[in-house]
Amino acid sequence: MKHSTSFALFLIAICAIATRADAEEVYRCGNSYSQKPCPDGVRVDVQDARTAEQKAESDKAIRRESSAANAMEKTRQQEEAQLHAANAKAAAPSKDKKKAGMPTAADTPAGSTDADHQTAKPHKAPAKKKKEPEYFTASGPKAEKPKAAASKAK
Repeated sequence: MKHSTSFALFLIAICAIATRADAEEVYRCGNSYSQKPCPDGVRVDVQDARTAEQKAESDKAIRRESSAANAMEKTRQQEEAQLHAANAKAAAPSKDKKKAGMPTAADTPAGSTDADHQTAKPHKAPAKKKKEPEYFTASGPKAEKPKAAASKAK
């Protein structure tokens, strides 16, 4: 067992050394880049010329920007949720009887009962808005067709 473990570690180390990411050669061929040389191709140095300190500072800046973007996204989502809740509240049927189309005590005749009001038509919900398409299609003003009478008059 001890030999097989050390042999496996040895094979893993050999594979890691053999497959390490060496700098590959990159060639610029006109406006494209390739790993294969081409006629009139120019070899391009693709090594990161930054020091370890510069790279660490760059990584910190990226993390700061990412956290700021996450905070902005969270704020946007909260604002959208508040707007959605306000829209839902405004679209909900009103509980006020007068607004809902139900007669009030002042509108009812003296001899009527609550049972008479239960047969009244309930207030209809507002019509639903058309759902927006998932994609955007731009369109401009339609071109006017030349009038046939104007071309015949010439």
